[in-house]
Amino acid sequence: MSDPLTGLANYRQLIDRIQTEIQRSRRTQRPFALVFLDVDHLKKINDRHGHLVGSRALCRVAEVLRDASRAMDTAARYGGDEFALLLPEADRAAALRVGHRVTELLAHDGENPPVTVSLGVAVYPADAETAEALLGRADRALYEMKARGRENRLTDASAQQGDAGSA
Repeated sequence: MSDPLTGLANYRQLIDRIQTEIQRSRRTQRPFALVFLDVDHLKKINDRHGHLVGSRALCRVAEVLRDASRAMDTAARYGGDEFALLLPEADRAAALRVGHRVTELLAHDGENPPVTVSLGVAVYPADAETAEALLGRADRALYEMKARGRENRLTDASAQQGDAGSA
């Protein structure tokens, strides 16, 4: 089942795919990354332009995620204005590059109102060893970036540990 608005994977599919990637990563000893995305100021878009425009903003993010993804990646609507991008066999640097590409594609999609996203990255197994913990680490990384403001658009879970690694 997919998300009815965006056509992306839904929450249940995302969790299933993360579990599959955990099993594969344990066998292959290759990491994978999770990029968590939150649409900035969706409520303001809805209030100013209406819910149809807000829904279109969510669909624009979904289109950009599809464009920025490889065939093996999973783009999902996590819920509300939150999205996730599961990147098999990707390390932190690759996930941050994808995150930058997503923000650039949105910035230049030519539609109004402008839509921006905040992002957080977590990598398995360095940041967490279960699906729930990995989602939690990526979510905390995202909200830490939001708390710091717009001076740094991307962050990752290693920043939570004080490591170098955020872009």
